[in-house]
Amino acid sequence: MDATVTLTIDGRTVSVPAGATVLDAARKLGIEIPTFCFMENHKPFASCFMCVVRVEGGRSNLVPSCSTPVAEGMVVTASSEELSLARRTALELMFSDHLGDCFGPCHEKCPTGVDIPGFIQALRQDEPARALAIIKDSLSLPGCLGRVCPAPCEEDCRRNKVDEAVSIMRLKRAAADADLALDDPCVPAPRLPQSGKQVAVVGAGPAGVNAAFFLSLLGHGVDVYDAHPAPGGMLRYGIPSYRLPHAVIDAEVAVVEKTGARFHYGKTMGKDFSLADLQASHDAVFLALGAQDSSSMQVEGEELPGVVPAVDFLGAVARGEPVTVGSRVMVVGGGNSAVDAARTAVRLGADVEMFYRRTRAEMPAWEHEIADAEHDGVKLRLLVAPVRVEPAAGGRVRVTCLRMELGEPDAGGRRRPVPVSGSEFPVEVDTVIAAIGQKVSGLGLDDTPLARTRWGTLVVNERTLATSVPGVFAGGDVVLGPDIAVRAAGMGKMAAVSIHQYLSGQPVTGHKKLFSVNIGALADIPAQLYEKYERQARVPVAHLKPETAVKSFREVAHGMSLSEIHSESSRCLECGCRGADTCRLRAAADVYGPESHHFSLGAVRERFVDDSHPALRFESEKCVTCGNCVRVCEDEKKCYALAFENRGFTTVIRPPMKKKLAQTACDGCLKCVKACPTGALVAASTPASTEIIRQLP
Repeated sequence: MDATVTLTIDGRTVSVPAGATVLDAARKLGIEIPTFCFMENHKPFASCFMCVVRVEGGRSNLVPSCSTPVAEGMVVTASSEELSLARRTALELMFSDHLGDCFGPCHEKCPTGVDIPGFIQALRQDEPARALAIIKDSLSLPGCLGRVCPAPCEEDCRRNKVDEAVSIMRLKRAAADADLALDDPCVPAPRLPQSGKQVAVVGAGPAGVNAAFFLSLLGHGVDVYDAHPAPGGMLRYGIPSYRLPHAVIDAEVAVVEKTGARFHYGKTMGKDFSLADLQASHDAVFLALGAQDSSSMQVEGEELPGVVPAVDFLGAVARGEPVTVGSRVMVVGGGNSAVDAARTAVRLGADVEMFYRRTRAEMPAWEHEIADAEHDGVKLRLLVAPVRVEPAAGGRVRVTCLRMELGEPDAGGRRRPVPVSGSEFPVEVDTVIAAIGQKVSGLGLDDTPLARTRWGTLVVNERTLATSVPGVFAGGDVVLGPDIAVRAAGMGKMAAVSIHQYLSGQPVTGHKKLFSVNIGALADIPAQLYEKYERQARVPVAHLKPETAVKSFREVAHGMSLSEIHSESSRCLECGCRGADTCRLRAAADVYGPESHHFSLGAVRERFVDDSHPALRFESEKCVTCGNCVRVCEDEKKCYALAFENRGFTTVIRPPMKKKLAQTACDGCLKCVKACPTGALVAASTPASTEIIRQLP
């Protein structure tokens, strides 16, 4: 009979064969000890220092459990604050020489968490269906947001270091449009079986629709209530159809309906039902009401006929109501709603001027939208503000305006407009459209116990979106105030996760944000890192000619052709790590919470990328020199494709004699990829290599 050894680990006794290691014994007990350099059936390497433990009565230092043999009566501590600190320090040392992005900066910046590099890669490989599946893992309305999103992701795009950001928004639209062009658009499969739980969602805007989509896929029954006659919220009633056709909204919401969500229109909170009613008939409630009331211009006479809020004006046009604005229109404001109102009024046959109290540089509207408005014939009147509105002959209104000049910056950093004394002048128009801003009010929540801010928005837990009332969650403009649609959609997904936890009896902690690192802010990244890339122009947006566009509400911006999709997707620098989802460095960091840049102040090793081999790719900056790949090549394959080079700090792993991987005896077995604890070695993006990895033990 084989001899056995009995020892104690964290107060638990275990017997293992003589010659086993402390790590073997801990695993038999189910005690998790992290390690990077340990591999089954290989001689222990003991280089990473993550598997350290303390042996009672032994030497004063901590010892690696992977190479420490067991002894009779040994008493081992595998979990303690001391060990956590040691492992955290080991991780920080590894991160000090680990340069890379777990996720692309675009992915990190996207409020809905779309895997942007992933879907762009799928488009580059002519797989629009896979691209759409990646997008819909986070967002149910890619066709809508692919047209109107301000694309915060593009601000941090590393392509800006070369020329211009990748046109992420339009590529998202391309994937969505390819699906919507099919006779039977893709409906994602359920992720979980039916729970029997019912959720009420109030509001069919981007927050409500995205929440309904994911709640339905998670197995819950969903009822969506909206006061409007059709879905979309401000996507439909605040954005003109020449930018976002209603057919696109309807088609994408139809897919959400096919997942099982039920939509009920013409149902108003506080009129047709109350919060208490929803609580009585449903197991949870998500409030996704919008900010659809207009802010006042705060000028005398603005209540006169002939003065209309932009929200009301755009909503009436969207509903197909007869709208008459006359031949001359003044739009007051400089944001996107002002631009939308101005361009809409042009399509109703008016001459339109936008009056804004600051300069063009301070206008909050997107520059390309302002330029498009000018192409449509809208004229800008800058450094001008209305101060009084009076009736004029023929049903017109006379607006008294003041010229302004810029003074000191306000709290938001923009220079404050200051009236110029004695500069009053009158303007007569048929209609004044006030696009000063929107606010949250009249939501049917006044008689509820929900906690609210002084601005009327709901108070929620920032991580879970739970309100002050158990089982009631909220997101979108009702929490943020007037904001962009993509952030509202992101909150819808967040709420779905929290509501699922609530309905499943789990602790409501919200979506777990995993540990990630990046190589720094765009402005701080050395330009020389991108010198190897050739400049390539961003694919321009094709538009209807202005003289044609202003005669109807047909969509103005065209989608991309197949050649344009390929050209634009090829501009992506593929930031982020292909091995992020399986990276043991990230998984351990999520447990021990290291500061990833704690020791990142000194010199760094040589950095290079070897993508010469058709089956795999090696990025040295992500390597932590654990040696796993070297040992696999030597011990299992005898091909010696990878080896240690140099000694001490300058040690790197690479093919011997500074060869390329393609020049070695590597047969593409990808066992090194399986052994790599980080994303330094990854499979090339081919179906064959992916299948090999999947089949490896």
